[in-house]
Amino acid sequence: MAFCKVCSCGEKIVFARRMGYPDTCPKCGRRIADFPTLPENDPQVEELVKRANIESDVASQQIETEVEENATPNVAFYSLLLSNGKEIHIPPEGGIIGRTELGGEELAEYPSVSRKHLRITPRRDIGLLIEDISSYGTLVNGTRIEKNLPTLIKGETTITLCNVETHLITKE
Repeated sequence: MAFCKVCSCGEKIVFARRMGYPDTCPKCGRRIADFPTLPENDPQVEELVKRANIESDVASQQIETEVEENATPNVAFYSLLLSNGKEIHIPPEGGIIGRTELGGEELAEYPSVSRKHLRITPRRDIGLLIEDISSYGTLVNGTRIEKNLPTLIKGETTITLCNVETHLITKE
């Protein structure tokens, strides 16, 4: 019997042994352990693939529409300001924020922040796409965001990494 996991990007990852799955999705790089293991021929698998593809298409269309509506030649630079005054600069191509990633030195004193906590992708002039990839969760302005689901952030925002409050700063 073969098993599979369906990533939130819609990729179906098939493997022979129950715990024999890869660490990350070959399509998008998300952590595979976060998704349920199902028998390969389970009817729920095709439903999950279909739903993930629909959600991905809808999110892409919304982002493309906002890019077209808000397109200007300005480029924004982003940073996360911690309560201790330290600042994590986000490169133009984005990256992963965590204790072993971007901001590792600044977050070293906060063991509650995951080693890989938050994936950040700047989008032309409309803000940032953030995605919680942590074990403990992320809040945006006090509201928990869904794990492995990109969320669009605009302007000055409070992002809480588990219990560590940061403020998104936009610099033109």
